This record gives sequence, structure tokens and C-alpha cells, in this order.
Amino acid sequence: MKDHIIRDPLETFDYEFVVIGAGLSGMAAAIAAARRGVKTALIGDRPVLGGNASSEIGIEIDGACYNSRWSVSVYARETGLIEEIKNKLYHYAHAATDKGADHDAALFDMVLGEKNIDLYLNTYADGVECADDKIVSVECVQLAAERRLKFRAPLFADCTGDGTIGARAGALFMKGTEGREEFHEKLAPEHPTHITNGDTVMFRTVRTETPQPYERPKFAYDITKCSFFKGLGTNNRVFTKNWEGLFQGFWWVEYGGHLDTIKDNDEITWELRKIVYGLWDYIKNSGKFPEAENMKLIRVCPLAGKRESRRFVGDYILNQNDVENKTPFEDAAYIAGWPMDVHADYGVYDERPATYWNFVPGMYNVPFRTLYSKNIKNLLFAGRNTSCTRIANGSTRVMATCAAGGQAAGTGAYLCKKYGCAPREVYQNHIPELQALLLRDDQTIMGHREAYALSHAQCAASSVKSYENSDCEVLLPLEKSYVLALPTPSRIDRLSVFVKNEGQNAVLRYRILEGDLPENYLPERIVKQGELKLADGFAGKLILPVDAHAGKDNKVYIQFLPAKGVSLYASKESVTGVPTFICEEQEPFERDRRRFVFTRSYENICFADLAPAQNIFGAENVLSGYNRPYGLPNLWISDGKKAQYLSVSFDEKYAEEMRRQSFLNSR
Repeated sequence: MKDHIIRDPLETFDYEFVVIGAGLSGMAAAIAAARRGVKTALIGDRPVLGGNASSEIGIEIDGACYNSRWSVSVYARETGLIEEIKNKLYHYAHAATDKGADHDAALFDMVLGEKNIDLYLNTYADGVECADDKIVSVECVQLAAERRLKFRAPLFADCTGDGTIGARAGALFMKGTEGREEFHEKLAPEHPTHITNGDTVMFRTVRTETPQPYERPKFAYDITKCSFFKGLGTNNRVFTKNWEGLFQGFWWVEYGGHLDTIKDNDEITWELRKIVYGLWDYIKNSGKFPEAENMKLIRVCPLAGKRESRRFVGDYILNQNDVENKTPFEDAAYIAGWPMDVHADYGVYDERPATYWNFVPGMYNVPFRTLYSKNIKNLLFAGRNTSCTRIANGSTRVMATCAAGGQAAGTGAYLCKKYGCAPREVYQNHIPELQALLLRDDQTIMGHREAYALSHAQCAASSVKSYENSDCEVLLPLEKSYVLALPTPSRIDRLSVFVKNEGQNAVLRYRILEGDLPENYLPERIVKQGELKLADGFAGKLILPVDAHAGKDNKVYIQFLPAKGVSLYASKESVTGVPTFICEEQEPFERDRRRFVFTRSYENICFADLAPAQNIFGAENVLSGYNRPYGLPNLWISDGKKAQYLSVSFDEKYAEEMRRQSFLNSR
């Protein structure tokens, strides 16, 4: 018998669009294309969906709004498909932080409900056939099923995170950290290095009714003997708990950025497991965390969450200057806004801070040109492998942002099918249509609004909320500085605040601040200041002379400075568009150019009697075309009394067009 190689027979499938990688970016790309009639294959190498957000890895879904208490873009949720995914997770699991069976089920429902998607799980793509700078087919193996599958299509998307298929096809990519001069990035090192962000293994715990003993496995570290032990509790390496008071994994348990996060994957994962089990031993048995006595470790996630590896080269490479300066791109396709989160070179073993959250001035637009290959004509990509420098990748790599990019890539795939063109030609010829489709599908593109005209419709409402927040529920002592942000299209002459003075000879000192960016709550400068003397024992309404025009951001900020014995009355109600912030001042520096650093307050300063009177919650807001506050609030709010209604009427020509589109979408 002659020597020979036996392979499973090759099964061939033809699609219009093949997406490799079933994380949130791949899911969004596949769903966006499928909903517009593109026959799509979604291929994932794991048994579950979600990638880093799956039950196997368990990373939280973060994005442009990262935490609305700290983000200057208070209303920066990505909307679109990722918002739909989040809502599905809340519906099934009641909290997006749960990473169990309900979490997996929610993601399955998102994909399996699409008639134009065929899902292939446990399917590892390991071969690529190319011709004329195009991918012709991708070969995959399903080990458990003993099948080899071949997928042919005119268009492919690499959403693998590691860029596995694109790299094998010869797509240009970058790894490591670029030198400072290559893209003129101040945060980059002087010379290029091989360093990336490292990986993290998460864990899960539950609370029990009785104390739970724990014995450290023999393979795990005694972390009190590890070199990093002395740095725990400092440099951002803090033993945080979730909203339920449980220890649920620590992002700073990181390793492998100095290695190759692809080739050395197993070595990195084993090192992280040894650390995680050792950390839990320390939490349980050191006596330093008595609250953990009735907690039980139920899961150490089997896969490490990977932050960074390959980054493809597109027709544009996003860099630090684009992020900081909010470069206006004609082909803007989605938003980002996470800080430029560049981690320590050696992870948990590094003596420096675990990361530097380099400040980003609110959400910014990312161009479509970062979502397709410069040299492989029919390759799109989305996720952490998009076209950007390592510094910019620190901001774009988080999952909600990646999913928004996936939606843009999938919508671009539809236009490729519609016009029989390559992704580059979408950029060259069809960007207005791409943006219109994305906006219609609830994608956020900062500063853009859906193009239905106000002349097509009229709005009427039963009532409109007055511009005030006068339900005084709590006292807000002016032990620190607070800021009331007031959107306005014009100016504010005066308003009333509610004050209680328990001091003597007290003075209420205030400043008026202004800013420039309508998507943000980011004042840049002081325009005036004043003070009002308070009678001893005063408690009541106080008229505040503001006399200020709105800044370029359509807001007037009133900063109340600390005053001993003085409190402002506040409400627990949060009025959309009118937040209250705790304010600290700093000298701007390279990693954070803000002078005024805001943290969202849970209590909101009460105010009333705004002059001139303004209608910023009117029914006409629903026809603005914006899908979030942009300078001004972007919603109708009723007065909350009795039955309320909102009616929208369209002219007959536009109504007929809506009926036609509804019919086409239902086919």
C-alpha cells in the first residue's frame, strides 16, 4: 500500500457574503448585510457567539460612553445593532453582566432569527484561495463533525480579531507599536516595538448562605510570593466588586503583551490561570477580604480575552491625532469614544500603572476606509483588527465600538452586492447612500442626521414638559464644586435655584462656563463669575443672574463653588439633556487636556423660572433626524399628567413612499 494523506471530503458552499469570526463585530456585520437581503454565512470557531463577550471569555461590553458618569459624551451609546444586542441580553439575562446560558441564548436568537444567515459554529477557517488580489474561497474544518467545508463568495469579512484569514490571504497588516514619528503620535514610543496590550482571564463567583472553604490548586501560584504582589492595590490594580458586591474578575490581571499574543496564546493563558486561581486563594484565605467568606468560585473562563494582535492596513489608518482632534471624515461610518487605553508592557508584572486612560474628547467618527483592505480587493474587516495605529486601537478595540464597525462593514457589503462593486468603490461612489442606510438603521454617526425632511411631516403632542427640575427631594451640600449644564439654542438671562444656608455670612459663588463641541459636556473656559450674599438661615428660591449666551456647544454651564454651610436642593430625577456634575479642576497635561473634570452626580440640581422661556422638549424633536442629544436634547417629554399622546402626520406622497419601503422590507 502506498503512503498517502487521507482527508475528509471537501463540501462546497456558495454565498454572497462570508463573515469569518462570530464575535459581536462579526455578528453585526452578518446581521446588517442579511437584513438587506444578502445571503450570508457566519463562521465561528467556538460553540457560542459573542467572542470576548461570550460565556467562554466573559468580558463586559464597553464602548464610546464607557461609563456615563465619567464620559464627557454623556449620551454616547452606539445605538444600532449593538443596542439591539444589549437589549436582547437584558431581556434574557436581566443584566448584560451575566455570562451564562441566558447570555448565550440571547446571542443565538439575534443570529438564528435572520433568514438570510447560515450559522456555522465550531468551524475553524484555516485555508484561503486567492486570485487577482481577491479571496476566491475559504476552507474550514469542523473537527467534531469530521467535515471540511469550502466557502465561495464575491465578498469576505475578517472579524476574527487576530486577522487570521486576511493575513493568510496576504492582506497588509501591522503588529506591535509604531514609533512616534511614523504617525506623529505624541503617546507613541520614540522607536517602534513589538509590544501590544496583553490578555486577561476572567472568573465568576456566586454568593452562598454558608461559608465556602477554598484550597488553592497545586498548579496555581501563591501570589504572595509573586513579584507583582507588592503592587496590588496600587497603580489601578484594585480588587473591585460588581454591582452585586461580588468579585467577578479583574481586567488588570493581564499578561502577554511582551510576547506574541497569537503564537504564544497557550503559554499566556496558562500563566493567567495560575494567577487567577492564586488570586482567589488570596481573596478567600488571607483574611483581608472578610466579605468573600460566603462567596464561591464557580468558573474560571477557559479562554483568555485578547485585546490586540494584528491590525489590517486599509485605505486610511486611524491615529492618535484623528482621535484627539476629531478629524472630520467625509466617509464617517460609526462612532468611537473609549479613552486611548494603552496598557503596561508586561501586564500584571509591570511596575508601572496597569494602564493609562489617555483622555479622548468625547465621541468621534471613524471612517469607512478603515474597514476594508488596501490590497485585497474584496476583503472587509471589523473588530479590533481594523486599520489603526496601536495608540488609536486603544480607543477603538472595545466591543460596542467594534460592533458598530461591524454594522458599517455589513451595510457596505450590501452596497457591494447592489452595485456589483468592491468596498473601495463604495467609498469612492456611494458614501452618502451608506450613511443614509446606517442612519436609517439607527447607527450613530456624530453630527449626521437621517435625511427625512421636516416638510414631509407635522407633529402634535398633548403637552410638553416645562424647562425646569423643581422636585426638591434632597440637599446637595456645597462641600465640593457642582455644575448644572443647561442646553439652550440662544441664551439664558436668569433662573431660580433652591438654596439652604446653615452658615453665617455665607456667599454663593458661581461661574459661567462655555464649551465648543455639541456632542459633549466639556466646558473649555470661564466667561464670567458672580456671587450672591445669603441671609443667615435662608431657605428657598434664589434668582441667579446668568446673562450668558450659549457656547458653540449650545449649552450654558453654571458652576457652583464650595461654600461652607450652603446646600443646593436637588432632585433624584434625571432630566435628559440637563445633567448635574461634580467638578474638579486641574492643570491640563499631555494625557488629559481638560481643565474641568466632570463626574456625573446621582442627584440633579433643582432649577425653575428660566428666562427667556424655552421649549427644548417639544414634539418637533422627534423629527430632528438625530438619534441622540446633539447640542440640545433630542426628545419629546410630556408634562406627565393624565393621558399623553404624540401624533405624526405625513403628506400623501411621503406616506405612499413609506408604505412602499415597508412592503419591500417585508419581502
